[in-house]
Amino acid sequence: MNRKNIYFTLLLSISLLSCSKEDDLGKIEPLEPDYVLPQGKSPADNRIVDFYNQYGTYVLYEFTETDFNWSQMEGSSSNYTFTKADPQYAGEMLDLLEDTWVSLYPADFHKKYMPYKIFLTKELFEGSSAKPVDVWVSQGQIAISHCSAALKEMSAEDKMTFKRSIQQALWNKWADKLEIPNGFFTLSDYSKNGNSDPNSPDYPRTRGFVANNGKEWAILSGYEWWVAKSLDKMNDLKAYLGSMAGRTSEEWISDLEYPLVKQKYDILRNYISETYSFDIQKVGDTVCK
Repeated sequence: MNRKNIYFTLLLSISLLSCSKEDDLGKIEPLEPDYVLPQGKSPADNRIVDFYNQYGTYVLYEFTETDFNWSQMEGSSSNYTFTKADPQYAGEMLDLLEDTWVSLYPADFHKKYMPYKIFLTKELFEGSSAKPVDVWVSQGQIAISHCSAALKEMSAEDKMTFKRSIQQALWNKWADKLEIPNGFFTLSDYSKNGNSDPNSPDYPRTRGFVANNGKEWAILSGYEWWVAKSLDKMNDLKAYLGSMAGRTSEEWISDLEYPLVKQKYDILRNYISETYSFDIQKVGDTVCK
């Protein structure tokens, strides 16, 4: 074999080897699903599969502490603990979520903002004191309490309390993703403290601030956010959104008598209606039976 043929053969071999490696590098193995549905222990398994097919969200009653404690952006959720859900009541849990959350928003909104995972638990606790809570929302996931026989005993009042809890928790997360009109923030002065005297010009309602979920003003209650937290824009926004989704129009009447509260309320209500095609106040007006 002459020298030219040797060089040609060598170059061809290198080229074929290079192409082979490029082909291997270009192959993308299909990703395994994070969870396998149905999980196989609940009469509601078919509904859970349908829920995933509609929203791309896993509803899980079987999961590990590692799953529960993982959060992509916020680190560990070790401040929360849980007891395992009873799969026999997953259907009743889905009914409660339908009444207090899912049916209240359009499908397009859910497809954009629905958490990736919904963890069903029997009991959910917060902190070292193990305070029972209804719901906990983290990055891309939400944990829900009461998936047990206790669902059968929930009164209409219990369901309304749960509705307020889940709505406020969800809107606390969603608030970070919204492009709120700047006019909402320019109406209030965040530079000085409030005053508990209703006759003071610094009374929170006079300055356009409302309480968390509509709880009446009380310094020790913890519900009046400006008492426990700094006067900042996001605390203000979250107090409004959680209250609008958690309170009825009738419960808003006294607050809306304050001009700045009314203006800020209208800005948010109109913005959400125009941007997402639903009325957030109708969410608040929905009564559980």
